[in-house]
Amino acid sequence: MTGLSHLLERATSREPMKTADSKSAATFERVVIDGDNYVLKVVDGTSDWLSIASRDVEGRAVCLWEDGVYAQMPASIDHTVVAAARLHPTSAWPAALLMRDATDALVPEDAPVTSSTHDAFLGAMADVAVAFRHEQPRTTYMPLVVNYVAFSPGEARRQEEQGTWGGPQPFVVSGWERIRVDVPELYADVAPLLDEPGPLVTALQAMPMTFLHGDWKMGNLGHRPNGRVVLLDWDRPCVGPPLVDLGWYIAVNCDRLPESKDDTLARYRDALERRGWDTRGWWERQVTLALTGAFAQMGWSKAGQSEELDWWQPHVRAARQLLG
Repeated sequence: MTGLSHLLERATSREPMKTADSKSAATFERVVIDGDNYVLKVVDGTSDWLSIASRDVEGRAVCLWEDGVYAQMPASIDHTVVAAARLHPTSAWPAALLMRDATDALVPEDAPVTSSTHDAFLGAMADVAVAFRHEQPRTTYMPLVVNYVAFSPGEARRQEEQGTWGGPQPFVVSGWERIRVDVPELYADVAPLLDEPGPLVTALQAMPMTFLHGDWKMGNLGHRPNGRVVLLDWDRPCVGPPLVDLGWYIAVNCDRLPESKDDTLARYRDALERRGWDTRGWWERQVTLALTGAFAQMGWSKAGQSEELDWWQPHVRAARQLLG
């Protein structure tokens, strides 16, 4: 594969662009090379709040390229990456990725997705889970525990003190405070995990594991006419149980799903089973733990939504009983 610098030397057009759903401080350019459209993403992890929150000190998305992980993805996944590099000779940052422009395939901003697209997303998620259930690629991973501290109130306060306040961080503390006042029983069950998610992580790591992308939000997803699923933003890869990715998908996309959360859980279980992963013996426990982890990540964003909180509360209560 041609290197990033050589590809950019052939560019006939480079224009700044802003992706509507991007929450990081990354910069983007629309690039034309040999008549084809690409997107160049550049991240400086020393100042990007998301890189700092996720403890990314090596540029994990570039590590995946260097370690050949993108090439190992199932055929249903279109990661779009054609080149990656570090732009400083002695530092991980800035890190750059050149990607095929998938704008036309991405789901419309803020719109519900169709049932067929939702089904394709869950099928592709299951493809990844099944492909790596026995052995995960060797690369640089985000520790699973970081998955549950990156959006915590403590992390929000830490970044404010360090001057890297940004993204959703201003709403994290106030959202949890409102839940504490409005639904004190729910808050009492989840609060220990906001400060110390270690017991949850230990319980999750005792379960079947696989490769996790880490951010199956709609802004990172697309569906091509040939059925392939576009999956962007690979900076938070983890090793963990498959339902961790599904829990995040449900939590962050709750307003855009074409079916209920319970039906989504059932659809994903069926997708795993049809691909040969027998979920008997661990499904129910993993649902409880993974959904509670997802709520610890995103519960703050659900403040004031009584019906939404009512759905999550039994899972969080059950997890507290499991964890003791």
